[in-house]
Amino acid sequence: MKTIMKERRWVEKYPELGTGPVAAEPCISPEYFELERERIFRRTWLNVGNVCEIPERGDYFVREITVANASILVMRGQDGVVRGFHNVCSHRGNTLAWDEKGKCRGYLTCNFHSWGYDSAGQLKWVPDEANFFDLDKSQLGLTPVATEVFNGFVFVNLDPSPRENLTQYLDGLDQQLKGGDFDKLKLARIYKIDEKANWKIGLDAQNEVYHLPFQHRYIMPDLFLANDKGMVRVLDVTFFNRHSLYSCEMNPGHKPTPLETAMMELQRSNATRCRLPVAGGQFDFYLIFPNFVLIFFRGPTDDVCLTYNFWPLAVDRTIWEIRFYTAPARTAAEALADEFSTTRNRLVFDEDAVAHETVHTGLKSRAKTQLFFQDEEIQIRHFHKIVEDHVSLARGA
Repeated sequence: MKTIMKERRWVEKYPELGTGPVAAEPCISPEYFELERERIFRRTWLNVGNVCEIPERGDYFVREITVANASILVMRGQDGVVRGFHNVCSHRGNTLAWDEKGKCRGYLTCNFHSWGYDSAGQLKWVPDEANFFDLDKSQLGLTPVATEVFNGFVFVNLDPSPRENLTQYLDGLDQQLKGGDFDKLKLARIYKIDEKANWKIGLDAQNEVYHLPFQHRYIMPDLFLANDKGMVRVLDVTFFNRHSLYSCEMNPGHKPTPLETAMMELQRSNATRCRLPVAGGQFDFYLIFPNFVLIFFRGPTDDVCLTYNFWPLAVDRTIWEIRFYTAPARTAAEALADEFSTTRNRLVFDEDAVAHETVHTGLKSRAKTQLFFQDEEIQIRHFHKIVEDHVSLARGA
């Protein structure tokens, strides 16, 4: 369980990030939140789902991006292309698709006056069309949203003229993630937690391992490799401009419970279901700015992918959306083991969610005005700097 590592490694690697305290006010300020809304969420690439949610032509899903006052319709066309649109009818602005997911079987029609659109977003049907004045249906399709797919994950940019395509935005992170079996992943479970906390507070709490020996001491007391002081250390931290990656090792001396042992036996197989890219450890945590996280757990034969989306609703309210992606279970035993894994993680998320809210409550009192980050939290320091860089641009700094 013990490993020897040099302390305070990351400030030496990234001295430009400094070591001083960081202001807490951006986590509770309504004015700062409005700047984030405008400069970050309306101007950067946002993950909204995965193509496995729309496997067939005509399939669609809807994502409400409340922080940007936008409803986004993502649809696979009859030509197989995945496109994104504002979920707004061209006639009088009504919401077009009301279900979270569905299928366009010919036309998708507005329930107000039945204007119909095809799977490519083109307006194809207008009741009583001859009674309009110079109506050109070819110019009245759904308003497109910049949409790109990376390793199966769907991203949109609400800026009408994005300054960067998705590859440019990822800035090398796309190369880091090459070579995985992403096409084998299927969405296994979704959890949504409605938190009374700022989105950055929730993301900060997940973007470090300093809390593991304390907050999760009962559910997973020895799951990660620790030093002789019982502290978990990351193997490496890498920044890709706005984005970050840290990796950890799992503890080879972990003592599983009897139930855990039984579930591990059910998962054992000579055939690998899925393998994901290796960054350095058995646990990789990618933060794709601003609010999307990719987590890879590596098992003896198979890998599991978790994703987090921290969707702000207000300065003090966030939807923490958690998705589990696995390769499809081949047997009932594997399905049972997968269910055990997702359920156990839900207990961990419940502990985390409580902490997110209590931190927000503490900061909102303004009893403390600064945040203090140690060396193993440098990835949080980096995240706050990137947020401030975007907001400063909005303020004209």
